[in-house]
Amino acid sequence: MKRAWQIALTWLLSMMLFQPGVAQISYPMITYTHPLAVQRGQSSEVEVAAVQNLFGAYQVLVEGGDVQAEIIPPKQEPKPEKPGALPLVRSIRVRLTPKPDALTGPREFRVATSLSISSVGQLLVVEDPVIVEQGVNNARESPNKVSLPGVICGRIEAAEDVDWFAFEVKPGQTLSFLVYCARLQDKIHDLQKHADPILTLYDSSGRELASNDDFYFADPYFAYHFKEGGTYYLQIRDAIYDGDPRWVYAICITDRPYATGVYPLALPPGKSSTVELLGPARQTDSGTVSVPQSAQGIQWLPLHIHGKPAHPVGVYVSSYPTGFEQESNDTLAQATPLSIPVCVNGRIQKPGDVDCYKVRLNKGQALRCEVLARRFGTVLNSPLDASLDILDSQGRVLATNDDTSTAIKDPSLTFTPQADGEYVIRVRDLFGKGGETFVYALELAPALPDFTLRCDGDKAWLAPGGSMAWYVHVNRLHGFSGPVSVAVRNLPEGVTVHPLVIPPNMTQGVLVLTASPQAKRAVTNIQVVGVASVRDAAGKEKLLERIATPIQEIYLPGGGRGRFDVNMHTVAVVERADVERVEVTPQVITLKPGEEVKIAVRVHRHPEYKGNIGLDVMLRHLGTIYGTPLPPGVTLVEGKSKTLLGQGSEGHIVLRAAPDAPPCDQVPISVLAQVSINFVVKISYSSSPILLSISPK
Repeated sequence: MKRAWQIALTWLLSMMLFQPGVAQISYPMITYTHPLAVQRGQSSEVEVAAVQNLFGAYQVLVEGGDVQAEIIPPKQEPKPEKPGALPLVRSIRVRLTPKPDALTGPREFRVATSLSISSVGQLLVVEDPVIVEQGVNNARESPNKVSLPGVICGRIEAAEDVDWFAFEVKPGQTLSFLVYCARLQDKIHDLQKHADPILTLYDSSGRELASNDDFYFADPYFAYHFKEGGTYYLQIRDAIYDGDPRWVYAICITDRPYATGVYPLALPPGKSSTVELLGPARQTDSGTVSVPQSAQGIQWLPLHIHGKPAHPVGVYVSSYPTGFEQESNDTLAQATPLSIPVCVNGRIQKPGDVDCYKVRLNKGQALRCEVLARRFGTVLNSPLDASLDILDSQGRVLATNDDTSTAIKDPSLTFTPQADGEYVIRVRDLFGKGGETFVYALELAPALPDFTLRCDGDKAWLAPGGSMAWYVHVNRLHGFSGPVSVAVRNLPEGVTVHPLVIPPNMTQGVLVLTASPQAKRAVTNIQVVGVASVRDAAGKEKLLERIATPIQEIYLPGGGRGRFDVNMHTVAVVERADVERVEVTPQVITLKPGEEVKIAVRVHRHPEYKGNIGLDVMLRHLGTIYGTPLPPGVTLVEGKSKTLLGQGSEGHIVLRAAPDAPPCDQVPISVLAQVSINFVVKISYSSSPILLSISPK
């Protein structure tokens, strides 16, 4: 293990080599969209702002396919700041037109330029007219006057910025006040601090009537019933009076029924289900949610109340039979009997409530148990902080879990009984809280072999003849130990990907995407798909197909590299790159255990790029490895490799197979030529695949 001073020295040397801004070609990191919201059925102009460079923007891709986007040409053509440099464009204007029936809610989008693809930006599709903050409105005496229903879009643009709005209500009205702000910043690449908005309602005399800070995670929501009509005031600010010009928000104010959630939470696919509406502004007891046959997992779906569309809701779609808890089920003796597999809907109805379920299991029959209630970064927002226990018939706790991971706060576990018999699954709130909105879905099923995939990164832009690499991580579940074949669907014309099979003794592999020398400018959203053969509960072989979740790099304060799951996975062919091609020799390698190989590397630069380049075979930052294609037992020999090219173009990589390295056959690896954008972000161009084999000892 390296000592702290060694790590610090390595970091300092890398910073000296990779000076910020040396890259000629970078990718735009979108920081905000203003106004944040666009009304469906209407055309709206918004500003999309970014760090780095939006020069050459020609297309905007919006998630969902129900929002048309058109880049508005600038009034004046941008000019370079100095001779030989590219013009620097920090923002563009975009005309957005959601379809009249577009699903309301957040959307990811990307901007494609002639030189690269942007990071993910976010916008909001809404039902009501959009009202943009105007002028100075920092005091109750000088508010913006707004008409309701409407969606107020503004910015908490500086420290101690406080925005005030005034509006009229009628006696007896109930209004919902919903803020989108902090949760639309999680996927923003270069935003080092995030807003924590607080929303407060006042009457005409300045008396506080309602306030909320954190409802949808860090975003506020509340509803208020106005007994008296008149003028009222709304204030939004950061909870600690911080601010930033990139902190945009949308306050959705409506008098229509609004459900903060529904019960049941778990719904079957291909059916229309009647659901109980939750929340203080539901204004009616029930509605319907129609689930598409193809839907699976966590979904954001339209809600209909009395046949009319309402604000969508988050649900969990399960292919297993769905059921309900049967109260009272607080004790082992009262436990609701269940047949496996099942996805049961439950609710911790009051503080101290406990829900117990009874299942019969055979010795060695592994059971997968998972609670879905509240998950950061998703549309599941039950206030339940669930705890999951498995007990024997005597009440002894045999297994327990609170959080699946640091990212997933819902509990899950796999339990293998040591004897035949009845077992009890118990769900409760970790802190003994409860209420009508504390709903959950409990999924119980045999723990059959399965896998999930994640892909680092989420975008690739390829100059004709050039390549980039993605690292696909496989998480094998419930005893699955087989190979996973990985492919890419819907690539742009002229782009190919080298076949990848992640063998049983590896957890990741590299996908190398390459554009032909004749490829033309294009951009598409793609899917990375893994296929593997497993055996089902009856022992029959079947194929499983899993789509990889793309991971976007996130800049962390202090220079760290964070990662956040996104929805859009995008590939583009661009007009030029700083590194046109990475040439390696040899491209087929067979090593005996204990042997070394020297890979010669020649980087073909664009004629205008004179900056620094580094080489690697792994995706890493400040000593942390985020992706490696190297098979077990194979390492990069740092002391014998020339990886810091500076302004040169030739280097080499030395790989060594350990004396006990297990055999492998034609595992694809590649060499990365890395160009720095800033202290954190590097663009990694790739060689074509190198097929590496280790012969038997």
